[in-house]
Amino acid sequence: MGNALDTLTLDRLEADIARLAVELTRQLARWLMLVAEFDRRGGARRSGFRGTSEWLAWRCGLSQRAARDHVRVARGLRERPLVRSAFAAGELSYSKLRAVTRAPSCEDEAALLDLARSSTAAQLERTVGALRSAPSADLDVAIAGHARRFVEWWWEPDGSLSLRARLPADDGAALVEVVETAAMAMHEPAPGTELPPPLGARRADALAEIVVSGAPRAQLVVHVDPPALACTTEQAPERQGDVCRLESGPAIPSETARRLACDAELVVARSDVGGAVDYGRRRRVVPPALRNALERRDVGCRFPGCDRRHDLHAHHVRHWAHGGRTSRDNLVLLCRFHHRLVHEDGFAVERSPDGNFVFSRPDGRVIDAARHTREPLRTRGPLPARAERLPTLAGR
Repeated sequence: MGNALDTLTLDRLEADIARLAVELTRQLARWLMLVAEFDRRGGARRSGFRGTSEWLAWRCGLSQRAARDHVRVARGLRERPLVRSAFAAGELSYSKLRAVTRAPSCEDEAALLDLARSSTAAQLERTVGALRSAPSADLDVAIAGHARRFVEWWWEPDGSLSLRARLPADDGAALVEVVETAAMAMHEPAPGTELPPPLGARRADALAEIVVSGAPRAQLVVHVDPPALACTTEQAPERQGDVCRLESGPAIPSETARRLACDAELVVARSDVGGAVDYGRRRRVVPPALRNALERRDVGCRFPGCDRRHDLHAHHVRHWAHGGRTSRDNLVLLCRFHHRLVHEDGFAVERSPDGNFVFSRPDGRVIDAARHTREPLRTRGPLPARAERLPTLAGR
C-alpha cells in the first residue's frame, strides 16, 4: 500500500482526497437518514436503551458525545430538505452540516445553504453562533449580562489554581485578543523544533505572563536603506552598500524586510551637514482608522481556507517601497504564516478588477477561493438583516 501511494503525484493525491471526501459524505448522508428513521420509530427503546444516542454509542462503537451529535444532526436533516439534498450530493461537509443544523429553525433554509457553500466550516460556525445569540445585541440584554460579570477561583488538591469567569462581550473580546496574541508570540515554533504544548497550555502560559509582566509588546528593530528595501534582485553584488539588517543582528533579505515593514512604525533618519543624524518622528504605516476598516472588511486572514483571526498583519499588495499606496484597496489582512508565504516563499496576491483578492502558488496556479469568500452574502429571507449585526456580536 505504501509503495503504491509513493508513486502518486501530489496532484493525484489532492484529486483523490477530494473525490473520496465527496463519496464519504454521500455515504454518511445515507447513514444519517437511517439513524433519523430509526430514531423516529423509537428503535432504541425496543432494544432496552433510553435513547437513540445511547444505542448508537453501543451499537456502532461511538463515544457518547459523538453519538449525541450524530443524532442531533440526523434529526435536523429531516427538517431541512434543501440542506439534506446538498449533503447527499456531497456539496457540504459534515462540519458544515453540523453548523447549519444548529441554526434557529426560523432562518431561511435557502439562505443558510448559500452561506454554507460560500464559507469555511469555521466561518459558518461563527455566523450561526451569532445568529443563535442575536438577542445579546439588545441593550437591555447587554446591561443584564454586564450585571452578571464575575471571576472566581479555587485551589485544587494538587496545588494548582482553577479559574471561572464571566465577562461582558467587549471585555471578553479584549481578553481573548491579548491572550491569543501573547500565546502565539511565546510559542511560535522554530523550524526543526519540538511541537508546541497543547492550545490550552499555551493560553495558560500567556495568561500567567500577562499577570506577571503585563501584556507582552514585541518590538523588532530593522535598519534599512531605501534602495535595499525596494531591491528585488537576489544578487548580493548589485546591492552592495545598501543594507537591511536587524539591530544587533545579521543582514536580512529585502523581501523579509518588506514583510516586516508592511505594517510597522517607521523612523526616517536624516543626516545634516555636520553628519549628525535626526531620526525625526515615528509614523505608523497603517493608521488605526484604516486598520479598523480592514478588520471590518476582512474579519481574519484572507488567504483561502485560513481562519486565523489573531496576530494579523496588514500586507501591502503592492509594497509601499515600490510605490504602492497605504490604502484600503492596496491592503489585505494576513496571518503571520501566510504573510511570510507571500513574501519569502513565492506565493502572490493581486487585487482583481471586481475587488476580490486572488492568491496564486509559486508555479502561478491560482488558489481557488470560491468556497472561502469573506464578502457579504446577499441571501433571501430573514438571514441578511440579522447578518448585518454580526460584527457587533462576533467581534472583529
